[in-house]
Amino acid sequence: MAALSLGLFLALTLFWGVGAYNRLVRLRAEVIRQWSSVDAVWTRLLVRMQGGVAARHSLASGGSEQETQALQFACEDLLEALSQYRLLPLDQEWQKRVVAQHFKVMSEMRLLLQSENLAIKPDLEIAINRLRQTLRTALIPYHGAVAAYNDALAMRPASWLAASFNLNPGIRLDLSMGIDEAKAGPQDDTSR
Repeated sequence: MAALSLGLFLALTLFWGVGAYNRLVRLRAEVIRQWSSVDAVWTRLLVRMQGGVAARHSLASGGSEQETQALQFACEDLLEALSQYRLLPLDQEWQKRVVAQHFKVMSEMRLLLQSENLAIKPDLEIAINRLRQTLRTALIPYHGAVAAYNDALAMRPASWLAASFNLNPGIRLDLSMGIDEAKAGPQDDTSR
């Protein structure tokens, strides 16, 4: 009787472990799937912005790209960080680099909006508005998936399982400050 009880307990524990692991893997896959949508939106916006700013700047100033070179490099760095994060999903170090590069791009955009070159300002304003609308919209399902995954990781028995399989939690991205600061940058300077 004791052997039967022990066998039943071990079977239930094994079934629970397999089920909990499958649930964590499914939730992790959903976070990665939602991130791919954010990544696609981000990449598309960056490539469009780079092309639009470079084309308009070269038409207006006869090909001199020194003013926009820092923005181009920042966009390339962000695209590189996004591609590395694609290879290592849920790696917290690369996600922090993506966020840092995003703020660098937004800072360069703010500096260009404050410059005297009127030719590139419309493209920058359009890019900021698109970032504000589409990136924030793409982040909503991603943040929902991250919350569900992190909640599952935080549950007591599943947290032990997650720790033993090195399942990293997802990180919510708060990019609103960078986007809002870039848009508010020239307005703040003109009011002084």
